[in-house]
Amino acid sequence: MGHWALLPGWVSATLLLALAALPAALAANSSGRWWGIVNVASSTNLLTDSKSLQLVLEPSLQLLSRKQRRLIRQNPGILHSVSGGLQSAVRECKWQFRNRRWNCPTASGPHLFGKIVNRGCRETAFIFAITSAGVTHSVARSCSEGSIESCTCDYRRRGPGGPDWHWGGCSDNIDFGRLFGREFVDSGEKGRDLRFLMNLHNNEAGRTTVFSEMRQECKCHGMSGSCTVRTCWMRLPTLRAVGDVLRDRFDGASRVLYGNRGSNRASRAELLRLEPEDPAHKPPSPQDLVYFEKSPNFCTYSGRLGTAGTAGRACNSSSPALDGCELLCCGRGHRTRTQRVTERCNCTFHWCCHVSCRNCTHTRVLHECL
Repeated sequence: MGHWALLPGWVSATLLLALAALPAALAANSSGRWWGIVNVASSTNLLTDSKSLQLVLEPSLQLLSRKQRRLIRQNPGILHSVSGGLQSAVRECKWQFRNRRWNCPTASGPHLFGKIVNRGCRETAFIFAITSAGVTHSVARSCSEGSIESCTCDYRRRGPGGPDWHWGGCSDNIDFGRLFGREFVDSGEKGRDLRFLMNLHNNEAGRTTVFSEMRQECKCHGMSGSCTVRTCWMRLPTLRAVGDVLRDRFDGASRVLYGNRGSNRASRAELLRLEPEDPAHKPPSPQDLVYFEKSPNFCTYSGRLGTAGTAGRACNSSSPALDGCELLCCGRGHRTRTQRVTERCNCTFHWCCHVSCRNCTHTRVLHECL
């Protein structure tokens, strides 16, 4: 199935690596290949970013669809935002699962997330949701920062909001972020099968979570620091807050089936829906993550399944939770070793302007899965 089967359908692994590395590539301004994106002008699929640096996609890789290229051309500056969002999403995935058997491993090359994205399990659902959320979050923030030429702050909220406050300031443009994310991210999904519906649902769950976690921020105005009147605007949550919510939804994800009313009168939209595998359960909400197959065993290495296993992973010998040696090591046991570590300590700031520190050496006890 080529590159498109290796990552969330909207972006190949090679493209994600290229976008994630884009800031460094632009800074280096090299003239050679950088994971499929090169800054050598071509007569086809030419992209120009907001700094007028010409970028072309190597035609043989077909990294972006025609629609995705059009969206980037129509929104100068947005390529950097997509790149930043993807980088943040990968980091957030690794943070959220750092203490679990599946710890969101990534690798260089075209198989960034490995074979897990070819499946329909909970982990697949989280990858789609967090990458979609990362792009929406980054684009919405970039609009309010003035980094994208085609969008600005969300100025629709104006006038009185309450007895002692009014709308003003620069609200993050979540609507533009969601719209662009839906057009750009979902455009890579093809088909009408269960995997197609699952991927689209989880993409939207990521975007919806960013929207639902937005909060109102205010600034006080008044004499001598009093808060006579407040000016308020809507602010994006941190991606960590979004990741926390999506991880909780990962734990409570809904196992689904392909819904089929079996009626010739049902519209195409009605036929394309997900239903809970257990009829006693409620249908998944727009913010729920959904999956349709059991997760593989992440305890041991499997080349066929693409799982690395937990051998050699650091564990917490005193924890009964998921990061504890008993659970993380899958009952195989663990070994304990000591390590001498030298770190800077007792640092002092001297006016002006340098910091002096001592080197302190201590012994650290490490526990690793067998």
